[in-house]
Amino acid sequence: MISLVTQTDQTTDEVLGTLAHELRQPLSTIEAIAYYLSMILPPDDPKIQPQLARIRELVEQANLILSDALGLTPAPAAGPQSVTPSA
Repeated sequence: MISLVTQTDQTTDEVLGTLAHELRQPLSTIEAIAYYLSMILPPDDPKIQPQLARIRELVEQANLILSDALGLTPAPAAGPQSVTPSA
């Protein structure tokens, strides 16, 4: 009896990994820009700082969503499947 790992599960994992990487790059840049702006803009402006904090919160939330997606595991197979090799 031979147990098979489905190609679909592997492909899904690869797609999720690539997607997470591609989305984290711009998120990191956005976070860096928000940090930089918070350093150069007036710290006492009641409009600017809360908006920058909101940007950082949204970046963190997006990163958590990506981490959760990568943590998902495919549903387990019903069980090992018998495979009869062909000649």
